[in-house]
Amino acid sequence: MSDRLILLSNDGAQLNANVEMHERGLILHSRSGTDRNRDYRAALELLLSRLDQAQIVYRVYLDSRPVQGVNLSDRELSFDRMSPVGARFDELVRAMNKGSSSRGAWRRLLIETPGTGPARLREVAEGKSNIIRLPATDLRKVLPSHIHKAVQKLLDGGDAPNFAPSRDYDALTSTGIPLAPKKVFGLALEEALGIEAHPRHFSAGWGQICFELLEEAGLWIVPKKEGIARPKPSHVEITAELADLVPTDEERSWIEGNPKIASHLRRERHPGLAKEKRAQFIAEHGRLFCEDCKLDPVKLYGEEAGSACIEMHHHITHVAKMQAGHRTRMEDLKCLCANCHRVLHRKLALGLTVTF
Repeated sequence: MSDRLILLSNDGAQLNANVEMHERGLILHSRSGTDRNRDYRAALELLLSRLDQAQIVYRVYLDSRPVQGVNLSDRELSFDRMSPVGARFDELVRAMNKGSSSRGAWRRLLIETPGTGPARLREVAEGKSNIIRLPATDLRKVLPSHIHKAVQKLLDGGDAPNFAPSRDYDALTSTGIPLAPKKVFGLALEEALGIEAHPRHFSAGWGQICFELLEEAGLWIVPKKEGIARPKPSHVEITAELADLVPTDEERSWIEGNPKIASHLRRERHPGLAKEKRAQFIAEHGRLFCEDCKLDPVKLYGEEAGSACIEMHHHITHVAKMQAGHRTRMEDLKCLCANCHRVLHRKLALGLTVTF
């Protein structure tokens, strides 16, 4: 994303003012000549007003080239923060010209905003902090054709300037080219609704409409590993690997809803048994995790949903062999994630040796 900001007045007119992001906040470049940054005053007053409304703390420093080597504290410009922005502007001009014969020079300024992140600062400065999330009905107006057009635009070298490069996920095309999911969906949203899309219009992530529609359109959403996208697997290779897989009776009954597997689950989930085991396990280990693969679901999925990934496995007496009235002890149970639990039952059905 460019460091340059596009400032629009409250009535939508673009200002002729050079404002850019800085590691400490914002830079407002000086005005000179008849055309360079002619809306300097309007831009500064607009920025101060928007920072006030967003309750962002800021300091203003002279940042002209001759003083850039001077300590920042020695070039801070004082003004009455309680006065109207018009009066503040006049105070700042007097302060920036102090000790100079000039009284009307409007110089380069650094507006420092400690504690405010760049995304939030850009949003406030450009007047986009009032953008609200679009309802699901609007988001679902994005069709595969809109997404395909957005993909093609990005592949042809176009961009979605309102959206930053992806940090966590990639949307892979059929040829494995990684694209930023929010850029793709943002462009598709503009095409579908005829609006200028912004990040606050929608959320991206698993379970969100954005990812759902991107995948329905044929893109493959993958998490990045150290900034690198996971390669898309070959459909031919997957088909070949599955060709010789024969489902066990247990897997068939799971798919078909056979009462046998339902009975297994009802027995295994005896009221209070799983809850008591989880509590004992946490008391002993300080956290809940899979005893086979060591997955920590709370760390991965959050405290409220993570515990649902851990299931109880009877590793001493298997449920299928239990007699009526069987009593299960806590040490008979193992905490396993859903994947390891399914694989374990698969091994048991195939007569393979199971160890922990």
